[in-house]
Amino acid sequence: MRLHSLRNHSLYVAPIRIGLGLLWLALSRVAGLTQASAVLAFGGGLFVIVFVAFQDPRVAFLRAGEPEPAPPDAQCAGVVEQALAATIPSTLGVTVLAAIAIWFQPVLAAIMGGISAGLGVAGVLRVWQVPADLWFDRRTKVLYRR
Repeated sequence: MRLHSLRNHSLYVAPIRIGLGLLWLALSRVAGLTQASAVLAFGGGLFVIVFVAFQDPRVAFLRAGEPEPAPPDAQCAGVVEQALAATIPSTLGVTVLAAIAIWFQPVLAAIMGGISAGLGVAGVLRVWQVPADLWFDRRTKVLYRR
C-alpha cells in the first residue's frame, strides 16, 4: 500500500499546474491573442477556479469521521509520484482542452491556462486547512492518520 499525503500532494503539484497555466498564456499570445485579451482571459479563469476549487471533494475526507491508523507496512509515495498522481484527471484534462483550443480559439487556451494556474493557487491556499498527519490510499480512498 502506498499512501499519499492529503496535505502535501497539493503543494507538490502546484508548480506543475502554475507552470502549465503560464505556458498556455504565453502560447495564446503566440497564437495571435492580444496581450489585454490573454491576460483578462487568464485572470478570469484563475479567479473563477480559485473560488470553485474551494468546493474540493477532498474536504469530504475531513468530514468522513475518524481516520484509521496507518498500517505499519504502508509506504509513503515519493514527492514526484504524488505530484504526477495529482495531475490526473484535472490537470491533464485542462491541458488537453487547452491544446485543442489553441488551434481554434486562443482565448479559450488562455482561459484554460488560468484554470490550470488557479488549481495550483487554490491547492496552495487550501493546504493550510488540512492537518499534516492525514494520508490516503489513492486506490481504496481510505483515509489514514500517520
